[in-house]
Amino acid sequence: MPAELPAIIISKNIFGKETVFLKKQNFFFASMILILSAFAAKLTGAIFRIPLANMLGGTGMGYFSGAYSIFMTIYAVSVTGLPAAVAKATAENSALERYADVRKIRSSALLFFSLCGTAFTLLMLFSAYPFCKYILKSPETFPAVIAIAPSVFFGCVTAVYRGYYEGLRNMFPTAVSQIVEGLVKLCAGLFLCLLVLKDPNRFTGLSSMFGTGKTAVLSAAAAASVFGVTLSTAAGTLFLILRDKLFSDGITEDQIRASGGKNCTDSSRDIIHMLLKTAVPVAAGALAANMTSLIDLATITRSLGTAVSRSPEYFSGITGDVPYAGIPNFLFGCFTGLAVTVFNLVPSFTNMFGKGILPAISGSFASKDKEKIRAYTEKAVFATALVSFPSSAGITVLAGNILKVLFPAKPAETAVCTPSLTILGTGVAFLCLSSTFFAILQAAGHPELPVKLMLIGIIVKFAGNILLVPIPSLNISGAAISTLLCYGAICIPAAAEVIKHTGADKNTILEMLCKISFCSLLCGGAALLAENIMSLRFNGIFLLFISILCGVIFYIISAFLLGIITKNSINSLIS
Repeated sequence: MPAELPAIIISKNIFGKETVFLKKQNFFFASMILILSAFAAKLTGAIFRIPLANMLGGTGMGYFSGAYSIFMTIYAVSVTGLPAAVAKATAENSALERYADVRKIRSSALLFFSLCGTAFTLLMLFSAYPFCKYILKSPETFPAVIAIAPSVFFGCVTAVYRGYYEGLRNMFPTAVSQIVEGLVKLCAGLFLCLLVLKDPNRFTGLSSMFGTGKTAVLSAAAAASVFGVTLSTAAGTLFLILRDKLFSDGITEDQIRASGGKNCTDSSRDIIHMLLKTAVPVAAGALAANMTSLIDLATITRSLGTAVSRSPEYFSGITGDVPYAGIPNFLFGCFTGLAVTVFNLVPSFTNMFGKGILPAISGSFASKDKEKIRAYTEKAVFATALVSFPSSAGITVLAGNILKVLFPAKPAETAVCTPSLTILGTGVAFLCLSSTFFAILQAAGHPELPVKLMLIGIIVKFAGNILLVPIPSLNISGAAISTLLCYGAICIPAAAEVIKHTGADKNTILEMLCKISFCSLLCGGAALLAENIMSLRFNGIFLLFISILCGVIFYIISAFLLGIITKNSINSLIS
């Protein structure tokens, strides 16, 4: 059955019931599905992280963020490359109508990467204590690391299923599983954390080995909230397994017979080798990307210790009643738990443009359709910039009010990290574009390039932290500056590589980005002006809403006047 003919197919589930499936989803529709699901997932994630930060404060969020950063590093190695690798291989074989190979890709990947997930989970369990005690210098983080370790296994299984369906250009399984994970994390994580805080004597047995009093309570509460993350990944995995058993993937027996029956072109060994060729470089790139978090984990608290010893009176004035020895962990928790949480919100949505474009570009490369490759690339860059640039401007100028609205119970923490978020807001645009550029390069068959580019960013990030964070007047703002420089150093060469390997028109992209940048500056200026004027009469969430609304209105009007948003551009994007 030719891949471009059917929009709807009918398949049978294990009970013999016929089910209607949308066979293929175009780039815009696929991206919108993922963006809407990401919005729902990130909304629940924000609802989770925001009250969590209000409950745990800077110190507790330091333990939570420490465990989560360790987890994300191992997760990047074991999981992150899988959806891209499976999606790419599935999309290529589907475009060539090799449906028996498509099915074998899934079964081979599930077996191999389930074993990998088990191995990495054990690695995390056995290395947790020495890492927390000797490298992180925070043994109180150990219970949280143990609680989150099983998520690696569930993540590997989930990644295979998501990549498989994304490769078939059916984004619904990924979308629904993300929502399931978000809801379970929200409910379980907050409930367990609250349970510990309400009755700490029952739950501080393990954590009391690594702290006393309030420290032990916060350590146990952080571990409880992190265990909610583990439960959420297990729920997402269970959903995908049940969905796969109860419903078909949309490939019919006629399609399998037409592609040579169950005789596959490649053996399981060849398939795993092929997946690893894509997954390993992508995982290396993801590891490199997560190295920024690991660098923060390994350097910020140490560098802050130096800063505190240089000017203890300065820090006693900005951290309130936090004990002297706990100031570095408190500031680290403020930075990662508050500022970085807001910083990552927009990229989590725009990343879906990259996920949506990967199967489309992979299929276009497989069929050697240069015009589609160019068109899809320009669409992805346009969609990413259209959302991320004004968001970047808004976060930069409204950082203080955003933090006050989101974390009303923690005025000391919000005051400390407002300068950091102002700096990070500018970096949002660079991070969003870099993520889309990386997805395009992976789809184009060059997964090694993001790794090389991230190495540049890692060097900048590490040097920035070491040089800037120990300066007392900068402290965690130094980490924000190094993050901004890191993604700026990555984004520009990544754009050049994308243009080189996809044939996208450099002048078209440059003109588009310049126009959107100008409109975004107007957006930020309007939001800031509205905040300054309206702050005389309003405050809190209403002031923030009015400021954002004014920025959005100016952005939309200027985008129309400059011809960025037109009927043709919208039609081109959704076609």
